[in-house]
Amino acid sequence: MSATIITKAGPTPPHADTIREAGPGELDALAAIENQCFSMDRISRSGLRRFLTRSRQNPWGARFLAVEHGACICGYVLLLLRRNSLIARIYSIAVIPEHRRMGMARTLLAGAESVAVESGRNRIRLEVREDNAAAIRLYSSVGYGSFDRIEQYYEDRTAAIRMEKPL
Repeated sequence: MSATIITKAGPTPPHADTIREAGPGELDALAAIENQCFSMDRISRSGLRRFLTRSRQNPWGARFLAVEHGACICGYVLLLLRRNSLIARIYSIAVIPEHRRMGMARTLLAGAESVAVESGRNRIRLEVREDNAAAIRLYSSVGYGSFDRIEQYYEDRTAAIRMEKPL
């Protein structure tokens, strides 16, 4: 499966996943993804709206990218870019269940990493549930290494593994 990374509107090759900036008009789709993918620790609808607005107003503070397959928004990645930091942070990444195992998460990670490099960052970090073996395998397979563990990080008190990738 091919992926095209587009951060602004532009032509889309046929049969390709496209990653692009999410817009305010896609709040419903992003909220639906959030609700399908997470049973707890969800970003609220108002939180999603704030991140979308922040992404539009200050693209070097937060970037909200969506991945499309055809006309369907299948997933997103929310990337935070702190001022005066060389480290980007993946705050959240999600792909709806029926589009998993199709390379969409890899496409989202590549998009986030591209934006991080473009913004002058030299590392990218994320937190992942300690019991999410599939996600840990994915992140490890594309160059992320674990460097810390945070006890009781999630709502249900599950620990998080902190992972980082040099860019």
